Amino acid sequence: MRALLFDLDGTLVDSRRDLATALDLTLCDLGLPPLGVEVTTHLVGDGARRLIERGLAAAGAGPVLSDAFVSAALERFKTHYARHLLATTRAYPQVGPVLEYFAALPKAVVTNKPAGFSETILQGLGLRTHFVAVIGGDTLPERKPHPAPVQAGLAACGYINPAEAVMIGDSPNDIRAGRAAGTLTCGVTYGFRASSELTEADILIDDLTRLTGLLQPIAVGRRTLP
Repeated sequence: MRALLFDLDGTLVDSRRDLATALDLTLCDLGLPPLGVEVTTHLVGDGARRLIERGLAAAGAGPVLSDAFVSAALERFKTHYARHLLATTRAYPQVGPVLEYFAALPKAVVTNKPAGFSETILQGLGLRTHFVAVIGGDTLPERKPHPAPVQAGLAACGYINPAEAVMIGDSPNDIRAGRAAGTLTCGVTYGFRASSELTEADILIDDLTRLTGLLQPIAVGRRTLP
């Protein structure tokens, strides 16, 4: 294995509460009821605009919303999220040690979250130095499940052959994007989605440390996992 590509939310970091806070504040601004963490978690995964569209619909804003209304709500959400995105968001417990273990392999983040927010979170949690690139939901015209973001991640890692890389994530979008790009795919079941949604993955793990055993035979330059 020559490169590792990681999703962000639900894979590297648990950001559910901060996303829910920003969405609920946005809904409150618009006179709509809050949705809470559990509902918001199920709306995440296709980028900020889709989160807002789904959140507005779930809060009863109406079946048909104008682009202008959604865009205005999105700007409100971005303002709130910028203020709260590191309030409770934390890396999952084994993320740091696993990234250190594979220190010699190039790694990239491939997420549907806007790149600016992603960079801020990774910097704030001390994870940014592990990655050669962050491919966000606004980096390219396409987002996961399209293969283009994964392909961009591979290019950033040194134009790695897809067959020699793995896409790791907690949602069907991650798995489908990886498969479409030709990588090995690994679904993590501790994230935002149920394991039943990840049946297309080549590998399923419930703890990120399992990567060290699964990829050990073909990884290079490994460090000892604490």
